[in-house]
Amino acid sequence: MADLNFDNLEKGIIEEKDYSAIAYSCLVDLSEEIIKPETLLSIGQHEYKGNWYDTPVMTASEFSAIIAVSKAKKSFIKSAFLGSYIGGQSNKLFPNIKTHRDKDYTILDFDTEQGRFYTQRTFRRVQEITGTLYEHYKGYATRHLSSPERLGLIDYCLKNQNTLYKNPVKLISIDGIADLVENTNDIVMSKEASDYVMRWTYDYNIHVTTVIHKSAITGKPLGHLGTYVLKKAESVINLEVNPDKTVTVSNPYSRGYHFDDFTFDINKDALPYLVEEY
Repeated sequence: MADLNFDNLEKGIIEEKDYSAIAYSCLVDLSEEIIKPETLLSIGQHEYKGNWYDTPVMTASEFSAIIAVSKAKKSFIKSAFLGSYIGGQSNKLFPNIKTHRDKDYTILDFDTEQGRFYTQRTFRRVQEITGTLYEHYKGYATRHLSSPERLGLIDYCLKNQNTLYKNPVKLISIDGIADLVENTNDIVMSKEASDYVMRWTYDYNIHVTTVIHKSAITGKPLGHLGTYVLKKAESVINLEVNPDKTVTVSNPYSRGYHFDDFTFDINKDALPYLVEEY
């Protein structure tokens, strides 16, 4: 992938490319049996033609978005998703979330908002949810970097994953995606960041889950970046804080079946858990 060049995009300069090859790569052969994307995580089940199936929420070659207002425990549910994908003892806290991981994969977790102390504490939460130290889970604190540097770092980690990690990358978390651009209302930067995320999922057959703030007034993700995320995400996962401070998780937008709403709270060990009786 070429380096970021916002100036050329703003000027309308388009690099010369071999569109014959691009057209061939984009053409969908209707006679080909395309393999269904592998499921990383599912939540609950759905019925189809008399049979019950797991309801995918994160699949390979797609991305998802966790949206909520500030201080709505977004990082807690993100940790729950990552911990559930790893497995271990996570099903004791979230029996409704099922991992489909069949072998070891690398999981990358990029935090853009917190300092190193709080970032480490958030990353350790994943370890506590699973009850084990999963050596292929790698966390990065990036608050001190500029937006282009954060974007470049993720791209670097993916391009060089064969030398950086023991196993292929399969799942990436970006908390939060708005910090990949200098201004979420800049349509050019927002489009570029969105294109990077979609290209990563396509090129590396991975899932990228993102965290983004939403407006307390409109209920929608902020800025042009939020608009792109809302339109193109496989799953949009919405969080609503209840009067008793529990948080209800819903799936207002999905390319497939929607999972049933569920509610979580934080226990005395500062870990999220499913509130089944809600």
